[in-house]
Amino acid sequence: MKKMKQMITILSLLLFITATGNSQNISGLDEVDSFIDSTMKRWSVPGVAIAVIKDGKVIYEKGYGYRNLKTKDKVTTQTLFSIASSSKAFTATLAAMVVEEKKMDFDTPLKEYFPEFRMYDEYTTGHISLRDLLTHRSGVPRQKFFSLNTPPTRKDVRDCFRYFEPSANLGTRFQYCNETYSIAGDMIAERAGTSWEEMIKNRIFKPLGMNSTLLSVSAIGNASDYSLPYIDWEGGKPEEMEFHNADILGPAGCIISNVTDLSKWVIFNLNRGKIQDKQLVNSSLLAQTQTPQINIPRPMAYRELFYQSYGMGWFINNYRGYVQINHGGVLYGFSSMVSFLPYEKIGVVILTNLNGTPLTEIIERYVYDHLLGLKPVGWNDRFMKETARAMDQYRLSYNQKDPGYLPDTKPSHPIMDYTGTFESNGYGKIKISLEGDSLSTTLLGYKCPLKHYNYDVYDLYHPVERQSWKVKFVSDLGGKINSFTINIGGGLKEIIYNRIE
Repeated sequence: MKKMKQMITILSLLLFITATGNSQNISGLDEVDSFIDSTMKRWSVPGVAIAVIKDGKVIYEKGYGYRNLKTKDKVTTQTLFSIASSSKAFTATLAAMVVEEKKMDFDTPLKEYFPEFRMYDEYTTGHISLRDLLTHRSGVPRQKFFSLNTPPTRKDVRDCFRYFEPSANLGTRFQYCNETYSIAGDMIAERAGTSWEEMIKNRIFKPLGMNSTLLSVSAIGNASDYSLPYIDWEGGKPEEMEFHNADILGPAGCIISNVTDLSKWVIFNLNRGKIQDKQLVNSSLLAQTQTPQINIPRPMAYRELFYQSYGMGWFINNYRGYVQINHGGVLYGFSSMVSFLPYEKIGVVILTNLNGTPLTEIIERYVYDHLLGLKPVGWNDRFMKETARAMDQYRLSYNQKDPGYLPDTKPSHPIMDYTGTFESNGYGKIKISLEGDSLSTTLLGYKCPLKHYNYDVYDLYHPVERQSWKVKFVSDLGGKINSFTINIGGGLKEIIYNRIE
């Protein structure tokens, strides 16, 4: 079980990353039913919903599989899924609206609007802009460990950012970071004199008729058609997860929607910000969000997909000679893809209820190949081969001896001495408790064991993130354990937590 969890970790890093409903059988998509049905089974995905858009109309819309494996409730076109980071494009569009109203500017330093806002160093504090936040070029990488222990409010996220040390100079490197979107959404709403939730409902959801879309899992119980989240720990055996509350990081990934509502969002973007006869946002400003702002230096593994960049809330690629704009998302039991080809006026929405599956990308590219009249690329087989290679590499590394692991060493203190509450600037409080005869803490509602590694070093493992961090306990001159450090990786310094209880 544990080995399989660790093996799947490698796959998640590489992949960054029976039906009900209404559908039409159209030229170029006549094989979509059998393809989705067979492919979702190969990847053990419980349920899928899809909508395909062409020339301003939904030409294909259908649900596959189950939204609840126990009750066998089927996925429909109205089934709600978390769309995770596909939410970011909505926040970027709200930013364009605020810029149009001259309440902010993409490139004016944020200190002009928010004098109290601080980054880790003075130069970045004085120069960072809204565009930098929305393009993931703030210099600060994703704060995974911070996201496991988020503070009470989004303004607290903004205040915590001063403690996050950059790993690159401002504007020089693409480093995906959810926290910058949380901050950006909060700032945009403040300048507009409202909350991010009210702003997105009044300025996007209501005008587009996205009447089923939600902004918090706390509201999902009132819906009649929603999917449960699943994760595949062992390969071929999806297990139900608990819903994850993403309210604090909301602008980065809290939207819950269905393919019917999201098809309206795709049509809005294909129409360059226009709904019917009303222009909701300046088309040139919206175009900036869909224009390359920073290069993503990834190797070109396939000739069909290259020159990847990031706009604001959207990835921009060249797919087989066509401009492709998309954004996927993964959030504790769900994976999504919202995508369109602007010049061909076609788009696709794929929602699934499995954590970290590549099926969204596989279906997206399958649909495009067929609508464009191209010979289909075997993306499914390619992902399967990548998965097999990753498994083989993991097995090799797993069987190699870890030189740091010393099974015969012992901690310097009785195990109770390692328990208590510790706090770090920016990263909050962590309470370490004794569970039986082992140390444990709780992060994002999940029990996380601390397994002895050597001497006073422990491995802190999060079961859903499938990631571990080295925790080193430190004693003061009197021999009392008064702090610990965590190596969070990414070339960043260790985080120091000091005992407060």
